[in-house]
Amino acid sequence: MHDINFTHEHELKEHDFLGCCRDCQASLNIIKPHIMGFAERIKKYTQAMLAKLEPEDLYRLYQIIDDLAHMETGEHLAGLILNEADIRRELPLIRAYYSEFFNIHEKQLARKLLESHSPWEALESFPFYPRYEALVRSQFEAAPANPDSNLVFIGCGPVPMTLILTNRFYGIRSMGIDACAETVKLSKKVIRCLGMENMIDIIHGDHSLLGKLDWDMVLVAALAEPKASIFQTLYKVLKDRKKDVHIIFRTYTGMRAVLYKPVQPDDIAGFKIIKEIRPVGRVNNTTVFAELDE
Repeated sequence: MHDINFTHEHELKEHDFLGCCRDCQASLNIIKPHIMGFAERIKKYTQAMLAKLEPEDLYRLYQIIDDLAHMETGEHLAGLILNEADIRRELPLIRAYYSEFFNIHEKQLARKLLESHSPWEALESFPFYPRYEALVRSQFEAAPANPDSNLVFIGCGPVPMTLILTNRFYGIRSMGIDACAETVKLSKKVIRCLGMENMIDIIHGDHSLLGKLDWDMVLVAALAEPKASIFQTLYKVLKDRKKDVHIIFRTYTGMRAVLYKPVQPDDIAGFKIIKEIRPVGRVNNTTVFAELDE
């Protein structure tokens, strides 16, 4: 196991490049070594090695890239940074790490909840809990939903935080779909330990189930894949049903796109965007509302 050294020769501060409008190249030169350095650091870890890290060490490693993703660079500078040739070559590695981090981190959280005598307290102590709460609240403030709505969430994960908080705050029934049988099994246990099994169903499968389930609101997770296939299926289902539904997906914008590839225009062919909610604070995702482009 590698020793984890989280110190930096130069601690990156936001004020280092807030003047990017005067010299974007200088700002790029400041932030590039930090991104490249993170890429070199995570090359030392296999998936198995990451999974063996203590939760605190895993989270501290993630915080390095998280800090970079939340620098307020503005769209122009973020585009320059993420399209720089060397950085662009490392993005698949960084984004794969980000996905694996959440896979491991949520499984660790699930086990913590199942072992806890106070699972709700354990859930609220989760470092990302405030981010999920802010994300869910901003979504429903932008587009209030009827409490009688049925939400289907594609790519729910082992701890379906969005579904949990959607029910807790708004009383909405929901279904979570995940393609991994192990994840579904774990997620069902989490829902039961929180006493929400009568309001949240977890289903093993993928987006091909959309035509077989009863729902009037769909949410596509930021990490759900393959995006183009999901939206193609969704398009066909909605064409057949011919009724109004809420179509929502999550993506990454600005510097947060260092974490994961944003949803591309080709992915959502047949849909048009009607509203976007950009993230604030430490929230990672941009929430996008869409409808059929007819």
